[in-house]
Amino acid sequence: MKLVIFKLCLLILGTTISINVFADLAMSAPQKTVALVYEVKPNPPFYLGKRAIDWNKPGITLELLKRLEKKLNIIISFNRFPWARGIAMVKSNSADGIFHASFSKERLKTGVYPMNKGQPDITRQLMTQSYYLYKRKESTLSWDGKSFRHLRGSLGAILGYSVVSDLKKMNIKVEEVSTQRSNLRKLVKGRIEGVVGLEAMNDIIIKTHPDEFREIVKVPLPIKTKSFYLMLSHKFVSENSELAEAIWNEIRNIRETGEYEEIAKKYF
Repeated sequence: MKLVIFKLCLLILGTTISINVFADLAMSAPQKTVALVYEVKPNPPFYLGKRAIDWNKPGITLELLKRLEKKLNIIISFNRFPWARGIAMVKSNSADGIFHASFSKERLKTGVYPMNKGQPDITRQLMTQSYYLYKRKESTLSWDGKSFRHLRGSLGAILGYSVVSDLKKMNIKVEEVSTQRSNLRKLVKGRIEGVVGLEAMNDIIIKTHPDEFREIVKVPLPIKTKSFYLMLSHKFVSENSELAEAIWNEIRNIRETGEYEEIAKKYF
């Protein structure tokens, strides 16, 4: 009996030592650097500025992602590029991930989304945004929630944005450009009939340049409301599958607790 108890104690002691050694190794392991890219153009309140990051007030998404460093013992590098280039970098595995990426089946060739039973997991989204139609005040162009009316020309949209394929599926002629402001300028000059763009990004441009865009109005009904995610590269997920899931899970944890509200309150 004493021999059995002695062996049991040795087993428990050995297990405890193994757990402690594993924990020590995990803490002493070099931090994994995760290279993320996002747009040069500001998208308030989710990210602000154009190139440099002001960490006193960088935007909700950047603050959220920055918190992952301590929670997951990683280092995140943030670099800004035009959207189409950022998407290409993720597809070629020269960047580990990009935000904010709405889901489309075509993009599954580019990168990996947080999924649940074959569908994007909205509980692990970064945020939700809506696309709206912008037009000139005198234009009769309208959107009734299902279709465009009195559309006699083309619509402008940002190169590489998922809404471009949505519009093309509706047999809409789309002119793609790289910046929201150039889209709005084309609209002012009458070169396009309207602009379909993200509300926050276009509203701030119109608000900060009231003289230039005073003839532009936003049609009230959203064209599309989408969930936006942190999309990770195929290589990163293949080599770091557990970390990828941990990153997406922690995004959900932050959004579902008071942490997200704590971050957001200073932007509203």
